Amino acid sequence: MNKNEIIKNFNSKLIWYYALGGMVVWSLFIGLSLLWHQRTMHAGALEAARIEAREAFHNHVTYRSWNADHGGVYAPVTKKTQPNPYLKIPERDIQTPSGLKLTKINPAFMTRQVNEMALEKFGYIGHITSLNPIRPENKSDVWEAIALKSFEQGTDEVSSLEMINNEEYMRLMRPLITEKGCLKCHAKQGYQEGDIRGGISVAVPIAPHFVIKKNNLKYLAIMYCLLWLAALTGTIIFMLILNQQIQKRLKAEDELGRHEKMEGVIEMARAVCHELNQPLQTILGNLEIVMLDDIDEKTLSKRTKLIKEQVERMGKMTQKLINIASYETKDMPQGKVIDIEKSSR
Repeated sequence: MNKNEIIKNFNSKLIWYYALGGMVVWSLFIGLSLLWHQRTMHAGALEAARIEAREAFHNHVTYRSWNADHGGVYAPVTKKTQPNPYLKIPERDIQTPSGLKLTKINPAFMTRQVNEMALEKFGYIGHITSLNPIRPENKSDVWEAIALKSFEQGTDEVSSLEMINNEEYMRLMRPLITEKGCLKCHAKQGYQEGDIRGGISVAVPIAPHFVIKKNNLKYLAIMYCLLWLAALTGTIIFMLILNQQIQKRLKAEDELGRHEKMEGVIEMARAVCHELNQPLQTILGNLEIVMLDDIDEKTLSKRTKLIKEQVERMGKMTQKLINIASYETKDMPQGKVIDIEKSSR
């Protein structure tokens, strides 16, 4: 099928089917891209919360190390800071010359107080725990116990999204390695320097990170919607212009076809006129002679015979016109005409 036949057989509705198919594919692409970004941003929010929890853990480890390196620090005895009943060391409680009572704050006691402050100010939940705690309140919960056992198998970090008090938190826990300063309290438990004697679990609220994710996803969804609308609008405009151009082309092809048909009719008329003109002239000339009053019988017979021959010639030519099966032309002084001899079967 050549180009002209394709255009002539063109269905204007088909182009809109293609456009609809293209928009379905584009819509699927936009939807899948948005879904992929949503999952990526969700994973990013979880990782941001995990990083925040790691920072909280590192802060705990840093000030605990500082406290352990100094062998504990003294702080005034207050309603909130009472002597630690689980710290059994000499000079746990002392009094200054002015009469101010001081009690020693060991790393675990400091961690507990900092955790209480972090919960009040930032919503962080911190817990120092062990499978073999000195203080009963440091006993691990189910999640922490699983994490502590995994540390014994070589895991260095456990984290997951958990519900605490009907609120989602990112929980993270890393092991506590026994340092030299820790042996003052924990040597009696059989720990040695470098042993894993427990861990610090930290839980940070996930809600702020999900709020950021939700806002970013909203802006991203708006951007994707604008892209989808832009593509839809562009496609419709393009298809309208394309359809208009194709319709113009089809109209031009129809006009050209009609013009070519008219040219064929004209060429046929020229050929018929050319082929019939000579016998008609001969017939007319002989009829004028036959119609003379003084024509003799011999001349009348001759002229009648000539008229008959020309009529028969016209009959044969008519039969050739009926039998035309191809299109062959030849040039004549009056223009291009159909070659009746070559075109007829």
